[in-house]
Amino acid sequence: MKNYPNLNKAIAKVLYQRRLELELSKKKLSERASITRIHISDLEGGSKNPTMNAVFFLCDALELDPKEFIIRVQKEIKKIEEGIETENAESQK
Repeated sequence: MKNYPNLNKAIAKVLYQRRLELELSKKKLSERASITRIHISDLEGGSKNPTMNAVFFLCDALELDPKEFIIRVQKEIKKIEEGIETENAESQK
């Protein structure tokens, strides 16, 4: 199965932004979510896909409803896609 375009990048951004909002270190988030700090780094770097289990643990740790997490990810995907479209249009000029 192929990866959904820009999903990892959007998840990474949402996780990072929310972690900063709560002023959590990666170590503290990893403790709260029962996920290794390295896995948190991989997710925030966009190099790994979280499992649904990980998403729920992360949402609990980030005090974020899973539905709200998905909404934020969808919004971030749109921002990324709009940025790509803008870049493509500018490069064709």
